Amino acid sequence: MTAEVAIINSNAVAIAADSAVTIGQGKKIYNSAIKVFALSKIQPISIMVYGNAGLLGVPWETIIKIYRSELGDTSFKTLEEYAKHFLSYLAKQDRFFTETVQESWILRNIQGYFEAIRETYFSDVQAEFKKTGSVDEKQTIEIFKNCVKSHHDRLGGLNYVDGITKADEKKIRDKYQNKSKEIIKEVFQNVKPDRTTTTKLLNISAYIHTREIFSDAVSGVVIAGFGVEDIYPSVCTHEIEGVIEGKLKHVYLDRKSYRIKSGADCSIIAFAQDDMVASFVEGANPSVSRFIVNYLEQLFNRLPELIDEEEMAGDSKKKNEVRKRLKEDADKLLDSFLQQINIHKRMKHIDPILSMVQVLPKDELAAMAESLVNLTAFKRRMTDSLETVGGPVDVAVISKGDGLVWVKRKHYFPKELNQHFFANYFREQSCPCGESTSEGETNE
Repeated sequence: MTAEVAIINSNAVAIAADSAVTIGQGKKIYNSAIKVFALSKIQPISIMVYGNAGLLGVPWETIIKIYRSELGDTSFKTLEEYAKHFLSYLAKQDRFFTETVQESWILRNIQGYFEAIRETYFSDVQAEFKKTGSVDEKQTIEIFKNCVKSHHDRLGGLNYVDGITKADEKKIRDKYQNKSKEIIKEVFQNVKPDRTTTTKLLNISAYIHTREIFSDAVSGVVIAGFGVEDIYPSVCTHEIEGVIEGKLKHVYLDRKSYRIKSGADCSIIAFAQDDMVASFVEGANPSVSRFIVNYLEQLFNRLPELIDEEEMAGDSKKKNEVRKRLKEDADKLLDSFLQQINIHKRMKHIDPILSMVQVLPKDELAAMAESLVNLTAFKRRMTDSLETVGGPVDVAVISKGDGLVWVKRKHYFPKELNQHFFANYFREQSCPCGESTSEGETNE
């Protein structure tokens, strides 16, 4: 996991990221990961990554540096055009994502999802056994059919991923049909799906790659800065899962993106572990807010049940009408309470902070971004959870005039012993990635 922040006003955007990387299903944490890069050597554009450290096994650092080298002095009018070009570049990289690599990823996804269906099926069978005391073979088959149908209908109702069509879905289904059938036999050994259920499973094997469903292995890609014609900065965020048949499976995150529209505009955007940033900005931890809302909903829903039958006059029809009105009044009270809470958050916490962010100079934007990441790291350190946020915080500020400027930057090597690295940074090189070592100072 990780903690990253982008703070943006009309003057600049400051980005900050911790250095923690989790390896081996949370068993090991290193504090040396590089998550912030320059996307162009000559334009005020940065890129920050979170989540999966690579795309189909290729490290993001390698992908970004090769792209940057090939981008050269090419520039685009807007930040969104940079993001579109980068995403298009990823989809066309057969050298990174060979057909073998894509097939391996697809088959792992299919097996993983079928195993999740199997777990749901086992749970449903156990629940039925606890309820009735016995489950025969006919019942287990019916439970399995209903389980598969539930997943099939839910996934089939989702929208297609941007850029992927129904024709692409059919192509993927047909191409991997035989191997999907082999996985079905392997995963559902004790169940023999009939033809209809098998067809649904084959559809599912395609849906999970073409519809808007994403696994925990997605990578977040945050592109921030200015296009050539942009007056104000922007932040553009996508989550990317993989490449399939020359198409990139990704989704644009509107809630994690922002374009400054005027001199009085600003925003604070947190990525990955964002609970402490929300606590700072909104004045309350999101988990506490959710608990209060859920508890009050349960409490208000019980109010009609607390009225004793003998205390209400009239026949059963009239009593039901009283309970219905009481339920409606309770819902209105709860809605009013939630609206007042949101107004309080906005007026007493969010607006005062944003009014200051609007006018913060570049150095203060950087200091605030770093502090918010450190706040998340401190919370993890003071609790009994894994310290999945920590290590040195990399901080950069991107402005129209100064470009990308590093405020804080870690190195895995001594700078005084590697002057050639900095000397070669802007020099044209013949190697495909443009440089032979890791991220350095200057505009790296």
